[in-house]
Amino acid sequence: MRLGLRLQETRCRSLVLDGRNIVSAAREIHADSLVEALDSALSGIRREFGSGITDITADVGRVLAARKLADVVAVRISPRPPADAFHVAGLPALVEPAVSRTVHVCGGHDMRGRLLAPLDLEAFLTALPGIVSGDVRNVAITSVGSTASREHETRIADAILSNDSEMRISISSDFFSSTFRDRDYTAILNSALMETGEELAAVLEAAGRRHFPAATLSFARNDGGRAPLPRLAMMPVHGLRPEPAMATLGAATLASVPDGEVILCTDSGVSVGYTRRGLPAANSLIRQGYEASLASNAAIVDSYTPNHPTRPDVASVVADLRADQKTPPPFGLIATLPAAEDVALVGSAAAPLTSWIDRLETVSGRTDLQAVQRRAEEDAQSAAVQLGANPGQTRIIESNVFAMPYGNPGIVRIRVQAAGGETPSDAEQFLAAGARGATP
Repeated sequence: MRLGLRLQETRCRSLVLDGRNIVSAAREIHADSLVEALDSALSGIRREFGSGITDITADVGRVLAARKLADVVAVRISPRPPADAFHVAGLPALVEPAVSRTVHVCGGHDMRGRLLAPLDLEAFLTALPGIVSGDVRNVAITSVGSTASREHETRIADAILSNDSEMRISISSDFFSSTFRDRDYTAILNSALMETGEELAAVLEAAGRRHFPAATLSFARNDGGRAPLPRLAMMPVHGLRPEPAMATLGAATLASVPDGEVILCTDSGVSVGYTRRGLPAANSLIRQGYEASLASNAAIVDSYTPNHPTRPDVASVVADLRADQKTPPPFGLIATLPAAEDVALVGSAAAPLTSWIDRLETVSGRTDLQAVQRRAEEDAQSAAVQLGANPGQTRIIESNVFAMPYGNPGIVRIRVQAAGGETPSDAEQFLAAGARGATP
């Protein structure tokens, strides 16, 4: 059995899933602190289900969003600093105050990974004592061209850690976007959330091991998958907004729709998302209008409109999640999921391990292209296994090649998603059926 948790302030909400059956409906525990609420929730589930809980996945997105961001030193590597204030990469208003200091370092690469300017490490080393001796313990490093070569980012990170191994460092090449501004914003936000991620990982680890010492502990990602709990301290940004993805996955799981559309009717409106091979279809950027986008794979969820195209060949599930269901859903929709369960918690409980390969490759023809794509698929499956997935249970969810607009025609972007679980549970069987295009 799998346990889905949602943490928020001093509350913990839980749901137990056995295969695709809810064996313990959503319950919410309020306490004086989040630690007490979590402990009380797990204690109650332990009394009811004993050691039958094998997997625990926690949605910590609301806690991450509510906490004050830690201060961050932003290190930006480029051939020269911005010519004036107009050319400075702008950050979203909520994140900009977190940057306490900006350090420019000469360096960077082009899209082929060729050197644009040598890294001026000596100049950075003169500024380093002032960075490590200050109160700010978080650093974000972003280099021009780090999608093609992360050498300059890692050299700066190594220089910092060799002077103070306790610094929290986030480098932008861990997040894919062809735009410097997006990677810079994502690395800064990730660094600013790392302390909270460490705290949440420690709290969940202690409570989980106390009540379910043999269970696998994970956190919910915004692509509809999960990742091992220790990664929450390193990559908290991927756990920031998981609820839309988990709601899509949860409704699809309950309705057995591995490939199709999921329409959710809530008190705040109607949304529509899509599932592909058993997981929510995801985009690589969370866009925020004209502001910098967050370079994190997240489920695509749009507002449902009267002009939404109806396709008889696409399986569809309509979940009515409104508190008051005396009136029919808007747009003439008819609910096909009978009970208004907490589908996002169902999704957390059912989420598989997911991994992504997103990188630039230089190719010389179709044969070369097929080879690099095949290698990326193998790497994605290997990454899922490294997260803990059973090698026999991994599968490719998405494998795409994109031309780079305005770039060299020999450079393409390879984007692959793999998923899997530790054991051949019902959830993985559901995914496997989705991968074959069948309805279990």
